[in-house]
Amino acid sequence: MTAGTITFQFTVSGTIVPSQGDYIIAVNSNTDPNTDVNSNETPGEPTVAEAQAGTFTHWDQEFVYGFDTSTSPNGFALSYKAVTAGGGITFVPIILTTNQFIFNPTQSVGGTNNTFSITLPIAIFSIRANTQSTSPPTVTTPPAVRLHVNYITTDTGRTPQDQLGCCGVSTTGFDLVVLLNAGMQIYQNQLTTPPGKPGPSNPNLFITGGMITVNP
Repeated sequence: MTAGTITFQFTVSGTIVPSQGDYIIAVNSNTDPNTDVNSNETPGEPTVAEAQAGTFTHWDQEFVYGFDTSTSPNGFALSYKAVTAGGGITFVPIILTTNQFIFNPTQSVGGTNNTFSITLPIAIFSIRANTQSTSPPTVTTPPAVRLHVNYITTDTGRTPQDQLGCCGVSTTGFDLVVLLNAGMQIYQNQLTTPPGKPGPSNPNLFITGGMITVNP
């Protein structure tokens, strides 16, 4: 892959076991601190609560690896949010060729097989829904230069199990901002689970941290 990439590492307490649930990276994309790629929406952290409410208010793109992507061509699903004619929310696939990503489904980082990573082109975060239809998408101009990112896990019933922040699925006020236009950036401390954080009984769905590396 060429420069202009972002790598997400996602780490759990136990091991990465895709048959036990979904590992989700939710992204809100902004062209500046006050402007979302979707013109009728506002920047902010995508959360479990928004997904449970069905609003997906701050979800612009999502990456999913796990139970629901076992038959996906690349082993994962990458998509952008679109609003249907009836006002509902749908996520439309973003098609990547094999030279546009690097996917490591299992890595060992401070544990055994407890991490996965995905490297993606920064440009995909400028993809948004076409206001004329859900597909094909369009690319926003100017491009996205900052993201709000959340990591989430669900079980095989799609019930949320954990997310970044102090308090698992009950976390409020957490906001992980990632800059795409400030040179090489590494985000790690912001993803580290604070001591005493409550979480699911299944350690394979308990998020303990990760790392985000921006290589513009």
